[in-house]
Amino acid sequence: MKNILILFLSTIILTSCTITTYGTQTPMFPAVYITAELPIDRHIWKNATITINNTDFAVANESMRIRGRGNSSWLLEKQPFRIRFDEPRTMLDSNHAARDWTFIANHSDKSLMRNYSAYYLANLLDGMNFAPFARFVDVYFNGEYQGVYMVSVQVQAADGRVQLTYNENPKLSEFLFEMDWHVVNDSDSQEGVTFITVNGRHYDILFPQGENLTIAHVEYLRQYITNLEQLFVEQNNDVFNYIDVPSFVDFYIVQEFFKNVDVESSSVFMQIIGQADERRLHMGPVWDFDIAAGNAYFQGDTLPDYPYGYSPHGLWVAWTHLWYRNLMQMPQFFEKVTNRWNAIKNAEIRQTINHINFMAENYQQAFERNFDRWQIMGEYVRPNPQSVVEIDTFLGQVEYLVNFLELRKIGFDQFLNS
Repeated sequence: MKNILILFLSTIILTSCTITTYGTQTPMFPAVYITAELPIDRHIWKNATITINNTDFAVANESMRIRGRGNSSWLLEKQPFRIRFDEPRTMLDSNHAARDWTFIANHSDKSLMRNYSAYYLANLLDGMNFAPFARFVDVYFNGEYQGVYMVSVQVQAADGRVQLTYNENPKLSEFLFEMDWHVVNDSDSQEGVTFITVNGRHYDILFPQGENLTIAHVEYLRQYITNLEQLFVEQNNDVFNYIDVPSFVDFYIVQEFFKNVDVESSSVFMQIIGQADERRLHMGPVWDFDIAAGNAYFQGDTLPDYPYGYSPHGLWVAWTHLWYRNLMQMPQFFEKVTNRWNAIKNAEIRQTINHINFMAENYQQAFERNFDRWQIMGEYVRPNPQSVVEIDTFLGQVEYLVNFLELRKIGFDQFLNS
């Protein structure tokens, strides 16, 4: 099994409406009108109001607060943001109420659909106990059109999202944390207090938080990851007594299928759930795919012996992620991944690719309007590879994404079933 892996490495339809735009009848996404003092601040909440039209899930002039969000995406011209209501509420056709919601700009992704389609696939699978909500909307600030955004959740411990139980005894408490190298640059974070570092990788603790996050909880999590990582490195079968295998399998397939760059260092969410013999580390929810699926020129720069770069060929997660690199060399896990892939490749995987084409064909004008506002086609937006920069139409960008995933599907299938 190990030799096979090394050989391979080396060689939901959303609610919309029709409104009048530029004097013609054009299918559009729900319209979100935000009134706020501009510019939005990355760290400071500002008072604002929100109205949502052109949908069965309308909102009328509701008060909320707004601030910026994101790391590298915040530095781009079209910026993502986060809103917070005074009380939990649903957004659009979401099933669960919450105070916090994110608006993802997808500015470096000129198909606008990498995050959306990855979340779509995650929602079709059932191995992870939570998958992000995702709907497209047209956003207006103070009456001015700002482009197509994707409304999604804020990954947090809350009803209807990641549902966890706190205990003052860390051995009994549940945890939500994220592997994220950005946390070391956050002025509000402190090693050993709000995040930990294990073997050079940083883990931001998202639950428990505040007064509930004691030093005992922090050190328990540090030792938990340290011990588990040793089992991964040793390829010790005892590791299966400590991980939730279905979530590890589904998380891996989504990440590998999209060849997600960030999986080696950031936006990798995990949860410790359960008590006694049922206590397990769960992977997920999946998050942050805007520079996946061939949209990063620097893919492989940190691994000079990795030959495939941003092409659809070659494993990525099983190369760059320490845990999965070892798991995929363990016959028990490899077999689980193969069986799961064979069960979904002609159903959920095919449905995901088809849905990308459906969205592009049915909402082409709505998507293209975004690029009337942000004229970036044919221009470099970090970290576009040259092959993406050279495509100067929205449908061309979608074709690039679909072709990437089609080739990815073929190659991954050949690897698993060879």
